[in-house]
Amino acid sequence: MSWLDLAENPEAVKSAFDVAPSLEDVEVISVHLDPDGPTVVVEVALNEQPSKLSFRWARNEVNAVNLKLELLGVESLSLDGWATENQVTVDIRHGSSTKIAVHITGPTTQVRCGCGWLRIGSLAGYHRESPSQRAND
Repeated sequence: MSWLDLAENPEAVKSAFDVAPSLEDVEVISVHLDPDGPTVVVEVALNEQPSKLSFRWARNEVNAVNLKLELLGVESLSLDGWATENQVTVDIRHGSSTKIAVHITGPTTQVRCGCGWLRIGSLAGYHRESPSQRAND
């Protein structure tokens, strides 16, 4: 089972990738806390290029993707550390005390979240000239 099997709405990711993209060595762009739900939205810059391009993405020469993960029904949350660059591994699995456990671990940033549901908030494709360039959507 992959992390994508735990998402309520995996269709957007499946439309751009043949298999679930790796969440290892990705960069966390933002973490947003919202009392509605309560919800935590984590945006990550994936390292993998999309394997399937829509007409619009092909026309725009998309070769990089930012993914927003919505963690809904948050029951527990801890955040330790934040930096200008947050290279991490995101581990999403069935939790022991919560339905879904999300562990985001890197040298500068650690996030642990227990939640009831995982949704794909958005998938934003863009053309990256160099590995350090990020989308500002």
